[in-house]
Amino acid sequence: MTDRLKERMDNAQEAETDLDRHQMEEAILATLAKVKPGDPFADAYSMAYTSGALTFSRSDLKAVGDALHEDICLQGVPADAVLLRDKLRAAGAKVADAVLKVILDGSKAVDAAVALLYIEKLNRLDKYHALDESGREYLKAIETIKKKGLSPEEAVPQVLNFLTTHAEATKIIRSFPVEADAAEDFLDILNARRADGRELLGLDCGFRHLNEVLNGLPDGVIILAGAPSCGKTTLAKQIADHVAEVEKVPVLFYSFEQSAEELRIKSLARLSSVDSRRIWKGRAGDTEWVEVEKAAEDYRQGPGPYLTVIEAGRKDTVEAIRAAALMTQRKAGGKRVLLVLDYLQIIPAGKDAPDAIREKIDANLSELRRLSRDLKSPVLVISSMNREAYKENKPPTMAALKESGGIEYSADAVICLWRDKDESETLTRDLSMKTDRIEAHVLKNRNGELSKVKLNFTKAWALFSDEGKESLDYDAALGN
Repeated sequence: MTDRLKERMDNAQEAETDLDRHQMEEAILATLAKVKPGDPFADAYSMAYTSGALTFSRSDLKAVGDALHEDICLQGVPADAVLLRDKLRAAGAKVADAVLKVILDGSKAVDAAVALLYIEKLNRLDKYHALDESGREYLKAIETIKKKGLSPEEAVPQVLNFLTTHAEATKIIRSFPVEADAAEDFLDILNARRADGRELLGLDCGFRHLNEVLNGLPDGVIILAGAPSCGKTTLAKQIADHVAEVEKVPVLFYSFEQSAEELRIKSLARLSSVDSRRIWKGRAGDTEWVEVEKAAEDYRQGPGPYLTVIEAGRKDTVEAIRAAALMTQRKAGGKRVLLVLDYLQIIPAGKDAPDAIREKIDANLSELRRLSRDLKSPVLVISSMNREAYKENKPPTMAALKESGGIEYSADAVICLWRDKDESETLTRDLSMKTDRIEAHVLKNRNGELSKVKLNFTKAWALFSDEGKESLDYDAALGN
């Protein structure tokens, strides 16, 4: 939520919220239908809706809320009466024409600040309703205790225990299991993992030696850093394509710098072995173009159904990314997802972020860790290095990230790409296409070894390939 919208909320008249529940719900939906994709209210609605802070009391309004959220908040398309009716019909939702009309014609729409007050009021009403229910159950419990003949002194512990249990069940307060119960559930999780038969705990990234070191892409925040032009985005896109195609889980690729066209051309070049510059400039010959067409079909059929590329902008804060990721996971039946963010230093800060750049980065990293935990999924984040680190042309250490916030503390894994000039020159002489030797230094690995993974990078084809790996000394990784 922007500061301006927050100020409008503070100035909104409380008297304007004096409507019944259905009227408030209709007003919220009508306001959402009126705004453009990317509007601050659309982001605020998405956050409330995906977190459960906003619920609808009628099935028809919930169906409309689902459809509008998908179109405006996730797909970025304005509300359209014809498309909305088709979507509701396909979902088997029964929504009267009169209800849909007042939502779409704007007659029920209110100022965004007032609509946000409605959302807050509905959330409070839901909690009060839960408290009312707790009160009724409390009175029943008192009567039961009286019938047992307990004294008031004996009854107090039972009443308190009842109130706590009921408040937890109705989600008025959070509950946390004791380790005796949690450990038993955890053993079931471990046993299911054994029965699953997967070789990797994380998602298969497509590179054998990186998979061995990381045990696949693990749940958590994985930082992919490196000097300019060493292939960070290209490697991330190749990983994203592979995960989408092989694991068949949703992959959201947020690009804050490169366009969707540039990213697609990388994939087409890799799949066709045609120079990406010739594809981009429209210079591919007839024979090459046949290969590009085949690659395009492979791209559509392979990663295409599971991969979404988002040309991200200033409104794509971590909060907005969270809303989209949680909805994507819910639509996928709770599967793990892969989030790729390119890149860390230009992800917009949230409304309550500090002013200092380093502190903003730290705040975003903390939120990304929480998001990864909630999704139980990996978040691959591209990051820059400080200039001194790559000017010296020395193997990278964690010191190369000192100006990029608290990466060394917040990340679950850190991979730094480094171009070995001597080996790159040898490769270029031996191969027909210019190829660089890129070393992926795994400088932090919360659940495994530190290692140096050797990759060959053919930039023209936007292609990385596996070569081998070596162990990496802990002190060397820290720069000691």
